[in-house]
Amino acid sequence: MVEATLRLIAQKEELSLQRFDPLYLVKQLAIEGVISKSQYQLLMNSLLLRNSIAHGFKTTQITQNSVYQLIELTEQLLRTLHTADEAD
Repeated sequence: MVEATLRLIAQKEELSLQRFDPLYLVKQLAIEGVISKSQYQLLMNSLLLRNSIAHGFKTTQITQNSVYQLIELTEQLLRTLHTADEAD
């Protein structure tokens, strides 16, 4: 859901992306000023955790609060996207 939201935002911002992998996408959105530094950091931390879990590495860094923060950020980005659609 997070990656799909980021792709939608990149599309809405008409960013010319060379790739669509999550790491590249997060970095480009930050470089273009589409997401804030704190949003970038949360997404990068989440991406590192995701990769650890997906590749079978043990991690103790995931907390209920970090999951809630990621959900909240995704909802915030979706609201921004929806608001921008209404303005167009």
